[in-house]
Amino acid sequence: MFKKGWVKQFYIPVFISLYIGVLLNIPIFIRRYTQLQFDNTLSLVTEIIAAFCLVMLLTLLTSLTGKYLSRVLMTMLVLFSSAASYYMIFFNIDIGYGIIAAVLATDSLDLSKESVGWHFMLWMVIINVIPLWLIWRGMRGNSVTNISKKRYWSYKTIAIVIAALGCWLPLTLMGKVQDEQDKKNNRMMASYGGIVAGTYSPSNWLSGVGLLAYSSFSQAEDNRNLYDPAEHFKYIPPKNADNLYIVFVIGESARRDHMGLYGYDRANTPYLDHEKNLVHLQGYSCDTSTKLSLRCMFVREGGASEAPQRTLKEMNVFTVMKKQGFSEDLYSMQSEAWFYNKVMADSYSMRESIQAEKRNVGKPVDDMALINELQDSIQRHPQGKHIVILHTKGSHYMYTERYPRAFARYTPECQGIDDACSTQEMINSYDNSLLYTDYFLKQTFDSLKDKNAIVFYASDHGESISDNLHFHGTPRDHAPMAQRTVPIMVWASDKFLSDSNNKASFAKLQQLQNDKTPVFHEKLFDSILGCAGFTSPDGGINSLRNWCDHSTIQK
Repeated sequence: MFKKGWVKQFYIPVFISLYIGVLLNIPIFIRRYTQLQFDNTLSLVTEIIAAFCLVMLLTLLTSLTGKYLSRVLMTMLVLFSSAASYYMIFFNIDIGYGIIAAVLATDSLDLSKESVGWHFMLWMVIINVIPLWLIWRGMRGNSVTNISKKRYWSYKTIAIVIAALGCWLPLTLMGKVQDEQDKKNNRMMASYGGIVAGTYSPSNWLSGVGLLAYSSFSQAEDNRNLYDPAEHFKYIPPKNADNLYIVFVIGESARRDHMGLYGYDRANTPYLDHEKNLVHLQGYSCDTSTKLSLRCMFVREGGASEAPQRTLKEMNVFTVMKKQGFSEDLYSMQSEAWFYNKVMADSYSMRESIQAEKRNVGKPVDDMALINELQDSIQRHPQGKHIVILHTKGSHYMYTERYPRAFARYTPECQGIDDACSTQEMINSYDNSLLYTDYFLKQTFDSLKDKNAIVFYASDHGESISDNLHFHGTPRDHAPMAQRTVPIMVWASDKFLSDSNNKASFAKLQQLQNDKTPVFHEKLFDSILGCAGFTSPDGGINSLRNWCDHSTIQK
């Protein structure tokens, strides 16, 4: 039926579709087969067809862009898909917006040392030799000289429509089957098509890139278009604001169920255990990756969208305090510049500039460098009315690089990105990193003991850990609890607690601790203001979301 010239146009798209849509996803198909809730065989066949047809559709559309651009786009599709599959296969992670945002926000030092090892590079070379050769050599000489251009475009249009239907129709039908099963079993499952799209490559990373592009260029992210609580409500600073220091420490990947302070069977929080003015709360994160949590943990209820990309709608709590006359500095061991701009700090320094200081030259990236910055910031603002934000590296993988050798209490450790580490080795390294966090927080508190000060600590999210697995960022609607279970702490100096109102607020926090009441990132906005002593006569602070409110106990 088809002439040879037309058939040849199918060679590369079919091969690439089999390679990306089927071959690279085989381990994921197998894994998914054991997790399906109904008719495993039918679902698996449906998903294989849909995955193949999606890549076929993409390659056919790509072929319309011209001889050279189509090769470049196909090459990118192959390379990105094989890279995503490496982490999906060997690290069992879900590729979504959170992972994509984290990867694209990571500097080259992080990417090379903490995400990419020689195993990854070997995988990329071996697995991509044949498809890239076919793209750049096999596509040479493809022509439509044997058929008319009109017939060529007719055939290609038909092929595109068939590929689109082959991707959409099976998922729609299986979605209806799932809906019937849900009704029968009185349950509500996530969208079948949505889950499939987020499970396999390349749809998972393509959707993540799309969401990231949308959130990056959306006008809603512009401060000019964000709702500003300080312009709609009246906020009254505490009476002792002129000499008050407020410090917020953003933790990284810390799980409270791995901290001795919270009852963990390892004594890896020896300093926090004996800190008299410290309250430790049963925290839960609002999301599962740094970028997403930073969007939702410092704004009012509804201040970030519930969509996967967590688009910002409102300005954060730090801008509110800044507009009440507080000065503000921020120091970070990470690279979330978009967030640092949003807090409107008078100045901020990221890891690169901090490590470039003479006192840090030649030293590894270490959270303790933030203590020097904190102390310098305090000295530059001796009168108070000052906010300091410290964004730590915390327990970000690779855990073993997060602490000095003196803190390697639990061994054997997971030593390298390419090591096939056991669960216990991963946990040993992780617990050591939390031991160092304990020491870091002690140094933070000690720097403020003689001040009128309050310190908040909250980790951005938790971490999943098992054999050679060290990731977070799973979409929050089906993320394991380990990625949402975080420590949230509040410390106050003796001078701060000498005020009767502050002492009463702290007593409320202690009651939450004693009752083991769950607390959430989403309440940080109201609680930071409330616990620091701010008031709002017209509703700028929601009493039901303020952990330190004197009239109610938060549940």
